[in-house]
Amino acid sequence: MVSVLRRGVLLWVWLVFALLLGAGCQSSLSTSLDGKQCDANGQCAPGYTCDSASNLCLRPAEPCRNGETVCGSKCVVLSTDAANCGGCGATCTAPPHGAPVCSDSRCNFACADGYAPCGTICSDLQGDPLNCGACGNKCPDQASATATCVAGVCGVTCAAPLKECDGACVDLSSDPARCGACDNVCPAGKVCSGGACSDTCVSGMSNCAGACVVTASSPAHCGDCDTACPMPDHGKATCADNQCGFTCLDGFVPCGASCVATDSDPQNCGACSNVCDAPANGMAICVKGACGSSCNDGFVKCGDSCVDATSDPSNCGSCGLACDAGQVCSVGKCVSNCPSADKNCSGACVDVTMDTSNCGDCGVSCPTPANGSPTCGAKGCDITCSGGYSPCTGACVKLDSDVTNCGKCGTVCPTPANGSPVCGAKGCDLNCNSGYQACGGACVDVLSNAAHCGDCATACPAGKVCQAGACSTDCGTKTDCKGSCVDTASDTSNCGGCGTVCSAPPNAKPVCTGSSCSFQCVLPTIRCGDSCVDTKSDVNDCGKCGNACANVANGTPVCKNSSCTAICTPGYSLCSNSCVDTKSDSANCGGCGKACKGRRTCKLGLCLP
Repeated sequence: MVSVLRRGVLLWVWLVFALLLGAGCQSSLSTSLDGKQCDANGQCAPGYTCDSASNLCLRPAEPCRNGETVCGSKCVVLSTDAANCGGCGATCTAPPHGAPVCSDSRCNFACADGYAPCGTICSDLQGDPLNCGACGNKCPDQASATATCVAGVCGVTCAAPLKECDGACVDLSSDPARCGACDNVCPAGKVCSGGACSDTCVSGMSNCAGACVVTASSPAHCGDCDTACPMPDHGKATCADNQCGFTCLDGFVPCGASCVATDSDPQNCGACSNVCDAPANGMAICVKGACGSSCNDGFVKCGDSCVDATSDPSNCGSCGLACDAGQVCSVGKCVSNCPSADKNCSGACVDVTMDTSNCGDCGVSCPTPANGSPTCGAKGCDITCSGGYSPCTGACVKLDSDVTNCGKCGTVCPTPANGSPVCGAKGCDLNCNSGYQACGGACVDVLSNAAHCGDCATACPAGKVCQAGACSTDCGTKTDCKGSCVDTASDTSNCGGCGTVCSAPPNAKPVCTGSSCSFQCVLPTIRCGDSCVDTKSDVNDCGKCGNACANVANGTPVCKNSSCTAICTPGYSLCSNSCVDTKSDSANCGGCGKACKGRRTCKLGLCLP
């Protein structure tokens, strides 16, 4: 009995041991390779593929076909997949109204129907006042008016009480060139008061170059004749109690000196002064009040950075795939040395004859101009301008509207007496003051000019003078200045005395008031000191006179819609309004705001001991 009991106990112990041993053997013999490292040749057991981004074995949902690569358990074609363009995780981006595209392992974007690519954005050429009918064709600004674009044609919407006259918004009650009606021009020396031409302004009004206005409330002459109130985009200038102000159109709110849409403005995204960060090789975007970014053509998004996965040693061939110490990244592969045609710039194999961040040599960045982008060639840095702009001495200008570069670089339109220069598609032209007309390239008063008396073709004979548009023997109460009967109190060619010609700076017209010369800025420019500037874009007078945009290290200051910002040099990111190198800045390592902790430092965009 005892022996039988002993045998039963031994049998029970053996069974328990066998069960435990069986359980242990079953666990150690699992055939699952998910999450295991690929071998040294980047291979896995049959039925698994090696994910190049993580170097782990994964079982795809279905076997990959020839030419496909597994990325995150999916089979993709790296040359055409916008989510894995050229490498796993290398994501293509697009601006608003666009869709990302990957072609030949290179990122780009395609615009939605009804939109066209204009540089790095998708624009509605039929309705965008900044790109009306063609990229870069900006509809002109006017005081107290809103530029419009309808069916690709520029127009204006005038604010009351202004009326539209030939595409311009004018005050018929005070404009001497359109006094009371669009086609009624007051004679030289007359003023427009209450919509009628007169010798003097009514009591309480000031004579501002022939316009009778109340300077306490006139946005074009606020406080005095020379002060025009700045007008932001999407807003209207105001003047009350001799002080300038502005109001914003529906859908826009005031932020500083600007009117902005906080749901789409990267400078004021979601709230005023909330500036979206912009990665190197990309741009900031604001969608529904939330900041984001998109990458330039040829760059892919890895985390918050825009990189060239063909040469970035921290993202070589795929996002997050860093080359080992001593290796370099060439054509998306980690190798020991760069090809002979390339140069090793901090682990990246680059062509210094083409790379704007390393132009001619490592670390030489080409500056970015407003309304354009930098390029690098065999002769060094250069620029390419956006549609509608042309390069002139390192800047992008509009040759069809810039009076200092009209038709070609360096061609300055001369300022005529009694008028102002303009630049159009046919070159330099004149804009004559009220009471004057263009005759042979000059602005003349045909009522008093002896060489053009009554009309441009009629000259008075010797011994005769021109009085009231007819050749006569004397000038009556006016002054005889070489046969022209003029009022020296208002004639800009004879101001205060015969032969005293009033001059004006660019974007202005000369005026003579009370026998004294001055000038009046052509809106939308305003007077700042002795110059006429557009405070919406002038870096020395941004938003208001004297508000200069500060210099930015590794970038260029710009004034955009009356607010200062910066364009960073290629290779630098805009982080909190500073241009930094996220490959070496420990406070912004690999992206804006990503600070290295402890004693770690930033190398190639990675926080390392």
